[in-house]
Amino acid sequence: MTKETLTIENITFTLERKNIKRMYLRVLPPKGEVKVSAPNFLSDEEIFNFVISKKDWILKKQKYIHENGIKAPLKYDNGEKHYLWGRPYTLQLIKNDTIKNVVIDEDKSMLYLPIPKRSTIEKRKNILDEFYRLQMQTAIPTTLDKCAKIVGKTPSEVKIRKMKNWGNCRYHDKRITLNLNLAKKDPECLEYVMIHELCHLIEFNHGKKFKKLMDKFCPNWKEIKKRLNE
Repeated sequence: MTKETLTIENITFTLERKNIKRMYLRVLPPKGEVKVSAPNFLSDEEIFNFVISKKDWILKKQKYIHENGIKAPLKYDNGEKHYLWGRPYTLQLIKNDTIKNVVIDEDKSMLYLPIPKRSTIEKRKNILDEFYRLQMQTAIPTTLDKCAKIVGKTPSEVKIRKMKNWGNCRYHDKRITLNLNLAKKDPECLEYVMIHELCHLIEFNHGKKFKKLMDKFCPNWKEIKKRLNE
């Protein structure tokens, strides 16, 4: 495999020649870097023509990445920043059979992640997700007790899972589900989401009555919501 940096019509891209059959082009966050993978047998002219044909798409994709602050996918590797209850920690992988659980060093802001000898990104992600799940399971009882007293409603059950929304409430069976990723946010965000879902036990939709409930039980909910979604 060969690798070089080229520029054509103000588009700078990294070219990797590989033993593949087709050409591929990617625009990667966070800087909008352009990468092209091409078969070894293709000429420079064919590659340049391909990049030029994709110029409008490349510029549009780069603009979207920059304007929306799109971040690069996590690789769960040494030096990455990961968050726990709103605080950033530097990830350090540990290949040690005697350490089975994630270890947090508050003084050094380090998060030590024990991994198996043959670890993939997916395996490392799953280990950290399980740690976040345990953190949520520990935090929920106290948070629920506090918020239930504020709202005056108690759910039948609180579940945790990965989801697009921060939380949801099934009105018919009074079950609340919270997003696992809330463990990465400030604890105040967990309280806000809990109050939000408990209010749905009173008012199911997001109309004026619901907003009045939120104003009453969580006066700064709009500010917390904005911070949560940043």
